[in-house]
Amino acid sequence: MDFTTKTIFFITLSSLLFVGNAIPSSRDIHVVRHNLQSNLLEFCKKTTNPTLCQQTIQPSYTNNVFDPYKALGVEIEATLNQTKKIIGIISELREKQETSKSLKDSLDICKDQYNSILGSIKETKDAIANRDVRTIKFKFSAVLSYQASCKDAFEGMEKEFAFAKDSDVEYQLGGNCLDIIADLEKSEPKNEDPLPQSPPSASSNVIGTIS
Repeated sequence: MDFTTKTIFFITLSSLLFVGNAIPSSRDIHVVRHNLQSNLLEFCKKTTNPTLCQQTIQPSYTNNVFDPYKALGVEIEATLNQTKKIIGIISELREKQETSKSLKDSLDICKDQYNSILGSIKETKDAIANRDVRTIKFKFSAVLSYQASCKDAFEGMEKEFAFAKDSDVEYQLGGNCLDIIADLEKSEPKNEDPLPQSPPSASSNVIGTIS
């Protein structure tokens, strides 16, 4: 084997070894996937509906790094999609000829409330981009209040509350989001505001005794 042949053989062998080491084995992939599953399970365990939490968040994880802010963003996006679905249902019911005036009044209340949810979610997503947990909590906390106001509009008209199940899903998703936000808030470093300084007294600059 001459020098050129030896060189080519060595380069080819080195390349094969490099490629072989660069490709993760099925065992490595399994371990990473298991760790991600464990993190997600632990993460969702603290929420209102852990099963729903896992079902909505897991499909969005294509990499191996678990980021709680990303997970919150996914759950909020699911809440947004549910909100849009309910607004669509409200519009369809509102346009039906047989819809009574009392039902239309309730639907109008719900339309306003769910449009307000859209606004809260938009502002929440902006705060997530900045990882500002205080603003996230402030902006999203109104979501369940809006959802409850719509539900209250159907008090005594439960049989006509055609999207009651969808409303409950909205509540579950919103509750999950608030639980995640609360957990993020606990993990944030506490920046205690300094105690207010009391104003100086009239005698604070006087040296010696006052007769």
